[in-house]
Amino acid sequence: RDEFSKKDCLSIRNVVASIQTKEGLNLKLISGDVLYIWADVIVNTVPMNLQLGGGPLSRAFLQKAGPMLQKELDDSRWETEEKVGNIFMTSGCNLDCKAVLHVVAPDWNNGAGTSWQIMANIVKKCLTAVEVLSFSSITFPMIGTGNLRFPKAVFAKLILSEVFEYSSSARPITKPLQEVHFLVYTNDDEGRQAFLDEFTKWSRINPDKARIPTAGDTQGVVGTVSKPCFTAYEMKIGAITFQVATGDIITEQVDVIVNSTTRTFNLKSGVSKAILEAAGQAVENECAVLAAQPHGDFIITQGGRLKCQIIIHVLGENDVRKTVTSVLEECEQRKYTSVSVPAIGTGNAGKNPVTVADNIIDAIVDFSLQHSTTSLKTVKVVIFQPELLNVFYDSMKRDLSASPNFQSTLSMTTYNLPEHWTDMNHQLFRVVQLDPGQPEYNTIKDKFTQTCSSYTIEKIERIQNAFLWQSYQVKKRQMDIKNDDTNNERLLFHGTDADSVTYVNQHGFNRSYAGKNAVFYGKGTYFAVDASYSANDTYSKPDSNGRKHMYVVRVLTGVFTQGHAGLVTPPPKNPHNPTDLFDSVTDNTQSPKLFVIFFDNQAYPEYLISFTR
Repeated sequence: RDEFSKKDCLSIRNVVASIQTKEGLNLKLISGDVLYIWADVIVNTVPMNLQLGGGPLSRAFLQKAGPMLQKELDDSRWETEEKVGNIFMTSGCNLDCKAVLHVVAPDWNNGAGTSWQIMANIVKKCLTAVEVLSFSSITFPMIGTGNLRFPKAVFAKLILSEVFEYSSSARPITKPLQEVHFLVYTNDDEGRQAFLDEFTKWSRINPDKARIPTAGDTQGVVGTVSKPCFTAYEMKIGAITFQVATGDIITEQVDVIVNSTTRTFNLKSGVSKAILEAAGQAVENECAVLAAQPHGDFIITQGGRLKCQIIIHVLGENDVRKTVTSVLEECEQRKYTSVSVPAIGTGNAGKNPVTVADNIIDAIVDFSLQHSTTSLKTVKVVIFQPELLNVFYDSMKRDLSASPNFQSTLSMTTYNLPEHWTDMNHQLFRVVQLDPGQPEYNTIKDKFTQTCSSYTIEKIERIQNAFLWQSYQVKKRQMDIKNDDTNNERLLFHGTDADSVTYVNQHGFNRSYAGKNAVFYGKGTYFAVDASYSANDTYSKPDSNGRKHMYVVRVLTGVFTQGHAGLVTPPPKNPHNPTDLFDSVTDNTQSPKLFVIFFDNQAYPEYLISFTR
């Protein structure tokens, strides 16, 4: 256990409060030091010169991550313009995360100007980056509330509003982003109170999923919390998130609830009584039937009226470590992802709570050693007696007797980027010039010269934008499912001017600019079947040196129909079902020469051709 915990048990996370959006996105207020916070992605603030160490947050990052973090950040400056509102991505180096998003935050400036909107856009960009790169969690410290003077109450209001808006908007089918954490330092009473006030307001949307503490010296709805008041502790043990929280186990919404009982499986005292009464008579009857039959050290019944799939009834008098191991194995075999457990044996069986806490954690460590990847993701101990919370916390701290050094590196291959792409070096964006004569170069050249043989190609560049690629692939998967056997993707052309190249490379196509050149078939983004169409000076406007630019674009045309002026979305396939839209429109359904799309993630600018007459 000691060797395992040093490598694979990440720091204890102090959860002050938690709420959940209607869409299932979990939001947690965390108290602690950024040096010991773990998540897939952590957000940092940097000045426009991208030098770490100027503020307390980035100084803390640099201290733990090491000098490689600054080097990666310096390397990223060549790919993204250094200005307020932009984000830069690096690996986590020695931090307990897979990636860091470094943001150039605005000065509050007493609320004048666009500081609120810039900060809101930063939050949007961070959430979107995490989603499209298939990370599951992100931690936001109180960015901008130090030297940049953002009021903490303003920041809390802004970021909660943006996260709820993001959650309610259209998200990918797979919804990889599961948790958003807000970090306040342990002694930051003002920041903690600001978030608790906002958590209370937003908890009304989904009150059953809210855990917000109150204090003895309360003022107002939540109260002024004069010291940290934790509703839960969390730590990562291998692939499992282990949680300890005070509460009532009968309110848990999980796959499995564990009941600690006696050999007759009808204990009517303490937590067991509460579970059986809440589950209903049918569960009690099932227990009686199963208890009368040959059985092992536990029986399994339906969940009854509890919000779980099954209840596993275990013997509180048995060895806790073996009991918990058996429960975890049963959950894994049945492909369940979450289980809530009481402090087994601390009631009627009279076991020492310290020993029980150690045994439960030991069982999870044993299980994680034997299962590198598991269906089971969350194990939660729900404690009825508040005084036991610190007993479990002390056991968790013993498991982390040595500070962990959990180094994660950002592996772009996990995002299913094309194998032929040049190494991204942990960056989101890169432009790679192709060598003339190589097969990839020749393929694009041949497609271009089929209708543009009179032009001279100066260079062909491959656009490697991980953010745009993932966004495009999410849309493609969605369309492939919807349209079944349809060939949804085409390789088309799009002419542009030199001033637009940098924007398109980094952000893709923007239908907001519809009308710049044509709106005959709708107010969307236009793509041509033949390069000669896009080579027209109207579309690929020559720069001062006579150089023209054209993209070779992957476009999801899907199921299309005839376009016409005035369209802002594709028309519905069936007038009686206005939500089922065509995927794109065209100039001629029988022999298309161009296609129009109305959603930006339906196109990926794969190659940029620079050419002259």
